Amino acid sequence: MVLNQPAILSSITLISNFSDLLPLVFFLLFKKNNNEKSLRVIFYYIIYCIINEAIGYYFYEIHFKNIFIVFAIYTVVEFSFFCLFYYYAMPSGGRIKKGVLLIWSLFFTFSCIDFFLINQMNAFDSITSGVECIFIILLCIYYLVVQLKGSNNLFVYSTSNFWIVITFLIYLSGTFFLYIMTENMIKDRAFQIQYLIINSSFNILKNVLLSIAMLMKETPPNEQAQKNKNWDDRLSYNLKN
Repeated sequence: MVLNQPAILSSITLISNFSDLLPLVFFLLFKKNNNEKSLRVIFYYIIYCIINEAIGYYFYEIHFKNIFIVFAIYTVVEFSFFCLFYYYAMPSGGRIKKGVLLIWSLFFTFSCIDFFLINQMNAFDSITSGVECIFIILLCIYYLVVQLKGSNNLFVYSTSNFWIVITFLIYLSGTFFLYIMTENMIKDRAFQIQYLIINSSFNILKNVLLSIAMLMKETPPNEQAQKNKNWDDRLSYNLKN
């Protein structure tokens, strides 16, 4: 049915592209003077997404042969933005925070090996995208566990960082298998349509959730850091015993 309704497909894609502006507008309206570093990382991530969409569309229109380079670079940059966000979002002294740089280094090395030696710049980076999704999903789950176990009230649900983590968790969980299948099925016309529909739909959802994050209040660093630090110490004690 979708194959016979290209207008609907075009509408979904168009809405998805313009939805990238939604969290950007909300940030400028409600968080412009916010000094929370984690939130500003997401602000620059949104700007990069918009620029990447424009570059990808331009290369597609001129029939650029190595357009897969754009996807590969986007995967690495997106993961870099998330790692930087995660570094600022986690409380000071957290053990996982100290490992973010190591995780990023491992991912960057793996992505270079996959891009230059395995795919050789001739295919969509399904493996790298899959690894990125797994890493980010695991980091999101750990963040939620730390926040929920380390908090005695509903304060965590009203913070921007919480909603940003929820956004990435839902978005990457929803597109994980899609990215895994893309490398082998990208030439299939039916799959191309399914890819656009699923990816565009989750991109719209991502931008709506990020917009909600822009409406949330700033996390008081001292209060939340102390709660998470106390829980982190209890976690370490339990693991040792």
